[in-house]
Amino acid sequence: MSQDDRKRYLILKDPNIYKGLIFLAIPLMINNLIKTFHDVIDMYFVSNIPGRSAEAVSAINMTFPVVFTFISFGIGLSVAGTSLISQFIGSRQLEDARKYASNLVVIAFLIGAFFMLVSFFASPLIMRLMGTEGFVFENSVKYLRIRAFELPVVFMFFAFTAIRQSTGDTVTPVIYGVVTMVVNIILSPILISVLDLGVAGAAYATLFANVVIMPFGLMQLLKSKSGITIKREYMILDRDISWHIIKTAIPASLGQSITAIGFGVMNGVIYSFGIETVAAFGVGNRLSSVILHPVMAIGAVLAAFIGQNIGNLNPERAKETFRKAMLLSIFLMAFGSAILLNFREFFASFFIKENPVALALTVEYMFYLLIGLPLMGIFQTFIGTFNGTGNTHFTFVLTITRLWLLRIPLVMGFKYLTDLGSSGVWYAMLISNFMIAFLGFYLYRKIDFKPKVRIRKNVI
Repeated sequence: MSQDDRKRYLILKDPNIYKGLIFLAIPLMINNLIKTFHDVIDMYFVSNIPGRSAEAVSAINMTFPVVFTFISFGIGLSVAGTSLISQFIGSRQLEDARKYASNLVVIAFLIGAFFMLVSFFASPLIMRLMGTEGFVFENSVKYLRIRAFELPVVFMFFAFTAIRQSTGDTVTPVIYGVVTMVVNIILSPILISVLDLGVAGAAYATLFANVVIMPFGLMQLLKSKSGITIKREYMILDRDISWHIIKTAIPASLGQSITAIGFGVMNGVIYSFGIETVAAFGVGNRLSSVILHPVMAIGAVLAAFIGQNIGNLNPERAKETFRKAMLLSIFLMAFGSAILLNFREFFASFFIKENPVALALTVEYMFYLLIGLPLMGIFQTFIGTFNGTGNTHFTFVLTITRLWLLRIPLVMGFKYLTDLGSSGVWYAMLISNFMIAFLGFYLYRKIDFKPKVRIRKNVI
């Protein structure tokens, strides 16, 4: 049995669905943990900039929603690619899968190049609109402009990941991701501290690490002996294929980008509470992501799992996979939160130095964040299911409702109608995560688990 056949059996036939989910998710979990470790390393060295600890951390934290706004379109393309290509693979229509994969790579590069220009030239205006000034404004703009040049490559890597994961190959993208993170981790302390480039050093390290690895990924897409490859003759955009990809990607992309803009609004409100609150928000999120990334990995695997089973015309197995992924995600979140809850002050003290107010806020924020993480397991399971079934418009509804209709109004209400201060932000996040679970269950009941690609007769 070939490697592709083993993965196909694991996804479509193996009676132990938990085994398949965990086996395919473990590489992504490792990659996400390494990425988190890299982010923590970055934050550690940035936080050691003499006399500028909280401001330097805040400069990077304030850029997060901006960077995420741009790459959200790449994430949307990745979602569309995984959903559509996995359904072709499930139905054994491999040549159609190659056509879609080839078009996906070209579309990703073109859109990434467009956002590179937007990011570089619009960064000062964006950061002013977010209310930054002084050291934070100057360094956040510099950070964004440097990282703008990685966007075409990052978008192509999203396409690469979607193509490989649609076949059940979660290992290859992780290998590239690990190499990228290792290069980044090595360069960050050198550029930030040794060469004294400060916040800009963190941006240069990330840019170089992302760019250097992509030529190898392209060669593998063209030459690999396993999985789905791309063909040069299919890299001239086909109108129907391109539109099908973009049409599927638009709801997920808009959901991600509008969510990122919402986080920008959130960051603006958080910034109004002071540098200490911004630092607490950033450090708390980075530390909790150590637990959150595993269920994000399960959600990514779930999309390919469900997509292939739908393409194979096996909706009952797709539904069973959803149920088991939900239970697994909730368990992992509850277990991880219970462990980190008792050590949150210890870990936060590594990054918040000489500022007891910021440290106390971080400890308080992490309490509410951690007790609500099982709700994030539910949220991520719904996202993976909606994406895998091709119902990306449900992904849009879920993400927009959680932030724009629940969280931001709650934050504003607590800010202007109560004297809770920054604690109102923590309460709003917990309440919105709880309420959105009900909408997720409602939307799930509307899924028909039917293919979103044309299945030819006698191919399965």
